[in-house]
Amino acid sequence: MRFRFIHAADIHLGHAQYNLDERADDFGRAYLEMVEYAIAVRADFLLLAGDLFHHAKADAWTLRQAMAGLDQLRVAGIPVLAIEGNHDAQHYFKNMSWMEFLCDQQLLVLLNMTTGANGYKSFLPFDPKTRRGGWIDIAGARIYGLKWHGVATARVLDEVSGQIEPGPNGYTAMMLHAGMQGQVPHLHGGLTPNQLDLLRPAVDYVALGHVHKRMREDWIFNPGSTETNSIEEMDWPHGFFEVQVDTESDGKQTVQAVEIEGLRPFRRISVTAEGNESLDEFVQCAEENIAKTGTIPPGSVIELSLGGIAAFRRQDVPVDRLKEIVEARFHPLVVRLRNNLVPPGVISGRNRERLSRVELERQIVEQLVYQHVEYRNRAAAWSRLILDVKNMAGEHSLPASIVDHLRQELPKITATVQSASSPQPASAGSAPETLQAGRET
Repeated sequence: MRFRFIHAADIHLGHAQYNLDERADDFGRAYLEMVEYAIAVRADFLLLAGDLFHHAKADAWTLRQAMAGLDQLRVAGIPVLAIEGNHDAQHYFKNMSWMEFLCDQQLLVLLNMTTGANGYKSFLPFDPKTRRGGWIDIAGARIYGLKWHGVATARVLDEVSGQIEPGPNGYTAMMLHAGMQGQVPHLHGGLTPNQLDLLRPAVDYVALGHVHKRMREDWIFNPGSTETNSIEEMDWPHGFFEVQVDTESDGKQTVQAVEIEGLRPFRRISVTAEGNESLDEFVQCAEENIAKTGTIPPGSVIELSLGGIAAFRRQDVPVDRLKEIVEARFHPLVVRLRNNLVPPGVISGRNRERLSRVELERQIVEQLVYQHVEYRNRAAAWSRLILDVKNMAGEHSLPASIVDHLRQELPKITATVQSASSPQPASAGSAPETLQAGRET
């Protein structure tokens, strides 16, 4: 049996990035380009692995935008099979989500497991009358879907994996809104290949969403997002997968990455302080860096990134003047300023390299934790946990998921502390080894 489908994720409709309507329009254009491509290649169905919306409480304009694209697919005879991502789901009150509304309007098929009154989880076939269910057979494929469960995803999969059966025509896909461990820094609740191996006997294609970075690992696929959601993503490809299936062939499937064309450019201009220059010298260096930067297309998003060890106060840098210089030279949509300058002694500056925001944040939090004697022996571990909670909150994780993560990690830290010998006396102002030597403990 042969058929073709599109695998997309993380559309983030309604994302007025930097509070700019132009960016919300950009996300909408990327979505519609994906829709038009699916229609042009006559896809048999489309998988949407979470985060169609950027906000669970999307406004009317964003809902209209979503419905317009879904209606085009409906008219073209292309069913959309979807799951809820962390941005789609109603987190605090169990009202109907927009994804459930779209399913009831027969614009998509929303898949998820069912949890009974006794807590038993099951995958039931999708019922066209109730518009609810966890799997569906379509165009020769069986498709399962599981909404976002954060750090609990592995546990949920372990509970339900025995119910996942191969489709009658020899091809089965599973949609999950979850990332893989190591895919990007500070990913929480990421799955391991071993945890997904539970699905291997029945599933041919694992269709992931959630992480905006593209990934292809054997039978596990994540197309990444269709637009650039942060400056950290500016070098990542953005688009979706086109999958052609032939159940009679050896490999069954051929997966092709499709890039979204004409995305708004993102650029970074970096200026690094070495720790020995004056404020005037640093500003002069910044102006020179801006002047010698090559061509940047008009309408770009530009980040002016200031980093390194500063012998002056960071608040004294004339940032408005520097932004005006960038604006006059390149005519961008917006200039974003990232001021990561720090005074001497706060972070490791052995090589005076430009530190990433993630590394800078880690070092500063670890320094703060180290000031408390009772946590000093495991400063690195406590810092990781603090940053885990902070980042999970930023990712709109469910409170229950954050609690699950704390329950999982706290015993590891406290057990290590209890089994370890007492730390050697140290002055309150001394820094942990990671900050002195710039290496991980």
